[in-house]
Amino acid sequence: MSKQTLVKGMIKRIQQSPVKNFNVMEVCGTHTAAIYKLGIRELVKSKINLLSGPGCPVCVTSESYIDEAIELLKHPNVILTTFGDMMKVNGSKENLTEQREKGKDIKVLDSPLDSIALAEENSDKEIVF
Repeated sequence: MSKQTLVKGMIKRIQQSPVKNFNVMEVCGTHTAAIYKLGIRELVKSKINLLSGPGCPVCVTSESYIDEAIELLKHPNVILTTFGDMMKVNGSKENLTEQREKGKDIKVLDSPLDSIALAEENSDKEIVF
């Protein structure tokens, strides 16, 4: 089945659905741009209200925020925790992947709650998410 056939079928199913006023938030700015560019909002507007979200961490994180996180890593008792997509976000000079390659203690987590278990296992360290 071609992508075009698949998309047409999905839109038909959405338009035929008895559900009305279903809200969906697209969190990432790239998703919002693609939805706009491809005209998806117009195709589903009778059934789905697309809400533009705050932006994913990669889209909304400034260089200075990464610089501050890197600054925290200068303290030997700090373990920095983050989501995987933040590892390659650039600060003014480096990113977290480069810092981890230099031996800095950075853990990639699936949930901020994982920081709690990490803190319990490392009571002598400061855990920063």
